[in-house]
Amino acid sequence: MTASIGTELLALQEVLAGRYSIERELGRGGMGIVLLARDVALDRPVAIKLLPAHLAARPEERDRFIEEARTAAGLAHPNIVPIHVVEARGESVFFVMGFVDGETLRDRVERAGPLPPRLAMKLLQEVAWALGYAHQRGVIHRDVKPDNVMIERATERALVTDFGIALGRRAAGGTGGPIVGTARYMSPEQACGEPVDARSDLYSLGATFFYALTGRAPFEGSNLPAILTKQVYEAAPLVQ
Repeated sequence: MTASIGTELLALQEVLAGRYSIERELGRGGMGIVLLARDVALDRPVAIKLLPAHLAARPEERDRFIEEARTAAGLAHPNIVPIHVVEARGESVFFVMGFVDGETLRDRVERAGPLPPRLAMKLLQEVAWALGYAHQRGVIHRDVKPDNVMIERATERALVTDFGIALGRRAAGGTGGPIVGTARYMSPEQACGEPVDARSDLYSLGATFFYALTGRAPFEGSNLPAILTKQVYEAAPLVQ
């Protein structure tokens, strides 16, 4: 753990004192550090996503993180990881969400190989239910991929997580903008930086479960431009 990260976590623990106790780091990405913690009052595990300090220092990134977390917090569905608390106090900008005892779809496929068709269909249906619920409420995920589908260990239930770049339908219908999402699973319009709607999530859902059934993404390439070009100009391959 670097000194800067240690300082971030110490500051967060001070903010959380008496409410949540940090236990360990679960993972990290460009937009956050995910921690396992315990809800002191309810004696239950939770996950906390902390915005890194260098992003929390930028007002536009800070505001975006909070707004997106609040958008996701408005979704209550059995196949969506719930968000319980959203806070910004000092340098600590974070949200508290439900902890899923399980693994991501990517981890499952890497560990055990492609999914049996029956299990893949069950998980596909559950993720589709979650996305349909979000779409009915004007929320587009924009980053559906194997890493954002959790599989609960005890029940094999699928839960969608990380609506971290989600946006409302009115924003999605705007004039386009920077490319967001994950290249191997994004829709052609998303790859072009064009406005997206619910159909883009459904394309990404199909690409995600292509991976679940085959162990590979529909389109591969040696670099980002090559993958994006294939997404836009080539027909999607068949599962074989």
